[in-house]
Amino acid sequence: MLKQDVNCAHTCKGICTALEIATLREKEAILQYDALRDECTYPDVKAILNELIIQRQKSIRLLEEAKTLMKAKFEVLAQIQNGFNT
Repeated sequence: MLKQDVNCAHTCKGICTALEIATLREKEAILQYDALRDECTYPDVKAILNELIIQRQKSIRLLEEAKTLMKAKFEVLAQIQNGFNT
């Protein structure tokens, strides 16, 4: 996996680069585990790979929840800012 530079300026405005990259990496891992599982004929290894896929899916859900929460916080902060500007 290549190292990807993340330049976090804390000005996400609802889209966090770090969370987006983390989500992408989790999805890539699922695809890799899925391909390995399809090639494997040993049941115990298939079970481990299935568990890894399930864990990555849970991680994606957690990241999506975090993005949703951040977006809501940014919206509230924008409303507060707009209140001061008017």
